[in-house]
Amino acid sequence: MLKDKKDKIPKLFDGSVNELTKPSKKKGEKDERKGDLKKTKKQKTLYISLDMNRKLIELYGDEGRRQSIIVEDAVNLYYYLKKAIGEKNFDELMSVVRREDPEFLRGYISKFKI
Repeated sequence: MLKDKKDKIPKLFDGSVNELTKPSKKKGEKDERKGDLKKTKKQKTLYISLDMNRKLIELYGDEGRRQSIIVEDAVNLYYYLKKAIGEKNFDELMSVVRREDPEFLRGYISKFKI
């Protein structure tokens, strides 16, 4: 019975006592485990609709590139296009894009001076 209670006590730390009592790193020192943050790949979580997944798979097949590169290109395009044409024009452009009509979009874009 006493053993059952002991098993129910949660472990708070998995490491050793030495790790707990080790002095902290100085400001200039890097942690070897972390490495260079610029080179460390960030984990991405992307929740998309089934329709968006279908489009992504189609792009992946057409372009022959990794999906992550396509997503990064899309984010860059979205970000810089929004900065370049301004909030109002960007919102208008996105409403045209949501129509999912390539010909209408082509006509709309032709109004812009490129």
